[in-house]
Amino acid sequence: MNINGKDYQDIFHLASDMYLSSDYFAKELRRDTLLSFIKKEDEEKYEKIVKLSLLSLPDDVFVFKASYILNPFMSLRIKGFCFKDFKELGETILAFSPNPNPVLSQLLRYSLLSKHMENTYFQETNKETYEKVLQLEKISETQLPYAYFSLGYYLSRKTTIIYEGKEYQDIFDLTYFLCKQEKDLDSIGAYLSKSPLLKAYSEYGKNSKKMEEYLHICEEVDKSERKLDEFLNKKKRRKISEE
Repeated sequence: MNINGKDYQDIFHLASDMYLSSDYFAKELRRDTLLSFIKKEDEEKYEKIVKLSLLSLPDDVFVFKASYILNPFMSLRIKGFCFKDFKELGETILAFSPNPNPVLSQLLRYSLLSKHMENTYFQETNKETYEKVLQLEKISETQLPYAYFSLGYYLSRKTTIIYEGKEYQDIFDLTYFLCKQEKDLDSIGAYLSKSPLLKAYSEYGKNSKKMEEYLHICEEVDKSERKLDEFLNKKKRRKISEE
């Protein structure tokens, strides 16, 4: 069958290419032409995809789940990304810092990564990694950016900070760079104390204890500055009201 300009003889090869045209397949997997082809190949998988299409899922997640119904033993792939191993996944996650990639974030938010590990029996020989992924998927329910970067550091085993495509050996190198770029030093302190990227790095990067102490200092300084601003604003308002 010719689908999206390419001939497919079976559903396995079809599934392996779905990540390349996720938006296209999000529509076609809900139409009779493609569904009829799948039904002819495997009626049980056809029925699973029909049921899946009734759920309220983002298109990328729907296509991901549908593709693994058709071919559950593929290497990890999702909308434009294909990974040869989990280390490469971790490195790609960090490459987008300081902002999480919305597509890769879905691997955690919808527990796609742990499900992939289960389908490929990865958890049977890599129990520790599998359990860590389950833990981070749970954390992502309330702290998605932090869980995202934690996954990146855990899988990649990197000990440096990746920030806007550049690599910094430690927090001091990054701080020096930010101070050169940003005139408002107050905003730098606020960012450093609250950054999910740096929070993850403090747990998985080198010199983690020093990093935690550094971020704690930044947080306390930020709190003190806010308290001082509040005090000065109250004093100013009181003075105006007295006049």
